[in-house]
Amino acid sequence: MSPQTPKGAEPQTNTPPEDIDVSVTLGNHRLASPLLAASGCGGFGHELVRWGGLGGFGALVTPTLTSEARESSERRVLVETPSGVVHPHDVPNIGANALSATRLPWEICGETPVVASIAGDTSGDFAEAAAAVRRRTAARGLLGVEMNLSVPNEANSGRPFARDEYAVTKVVARVREHLPRNLLLFAKLTVGTDVVELARAALKSGADVIVVGHPPAATSIDPTTLRPRTRGAATMAGPALLPMTLGAVFELKAAMIAGRLPSAPIVAGGGIARAEDVVAALAAGASAVQMGTALIRDPRAGVTTLDALRRHCSELSMPPSAMTAVAHR
Repeated sequence: MSPQTPKGAEPQTNTPPEDIDVSVTLGNHRLASPLLAASGCGGFGHELVRWGGLGGFGALVTPTLTSEARESSERRVLVETPSGVVHPHDVPNIGANALSATRLPWEICGETPVVASIAGDTSGDFAEAAAAVRRRTAARGLLGVEMNLSVPNEANSGRPFARDEYAVTKVVARVREHLPRNLLLFAKLTVGTDVVELARAALKSGADVIVVGHPPAATSIDPTTLRPRTRGAATMAGPALLPMTLGAVFELKAAMIAGRLPSAPIVAGGGIARAEDVVAALAAGASAVQMGTALIRDPRAGVTTLDALRRHCSELSMPPSAMTAVAHR
């Protein structure tokens, strides 16, 4: 049974799936697909290219970069759960200062735009990482910069930046100072927080796009040893997060529609694994989505999901760009 055109939507004449325009707009930028490869799960694109999985994505978000290289403090373990995975929360990386404009790690992505994810222990560290990305890459191939605000704030007893409006304001303002206006600034928030107030702080300080969101804190206990399977801080990702993600996106879009929050693109991330999840996120108010854990299971998940999305759009007689916020009408 084919889906019916949602109430409030403007149907088009039925279009073959291959002719559906799946492009979307973020700010002043047009993306070929509403799918973005989430930070870390697609690496710098090499694995996706090797497995033929990059073609489904409108952009790729890099692994999180700090200004200087970091090694993992613990043995990294992914623990499968019935509805996702629990994984360490530290950010081992090559460091933004190791980048070179003449040999960027994401050059293999070709025409696919890249979003550089950054983090730091303080607002100053975030600013240094942003400055290093701009200086060392000359912004080649970059669509924007994503701030991973879920990391601990050393200046506030380790409380995550994404749980403190003042900390978000400070980080966003300092990072924005180091980036040209043509680069989009993504503020990645954590699900399960007061996303409206945190988004307000981010947008007023210079963020262009709100990403919802980073997975919540989690752990996994080994019933034999009675010890945590992952050492140190960990988070959970996977399909179980989808209802929380949709709830946060819906809340943000409702606040924007009501005029309680400045209007801005929303990117939904967390639990997105199928075309139906993409459609639900767009209807809730997202302009695009990020796919992460799904790529661990299948490096070609972006391609297969985009193909399925085309078929779904054809049945609904609606392109993805027309689905945004339909659930609010």
